[in-house]
Amino acid sequence: MRWFLPAAWIVILAKCALVWWAIGHWNVPVHPAWIVVPTLIMAALATVLWITHTED
Repeated sequence: MRWFLPAAWIVILAKCALVWWAIGHWNVPVHPAWIVVPTLIMAALATVLWITHTED
């Protein structure tokens, strides 16, 4: 399972880059940070919870 976390972060970062590019390319009237920042916060929270979780 050690490969899963880096792979998930690569997908998350690719999604964020694509969203940032798409919003600028198609002139969507919203700042990309409104989508990217919550995504990164939730991913970081999920990562911390996954790393610190212990099996009982």
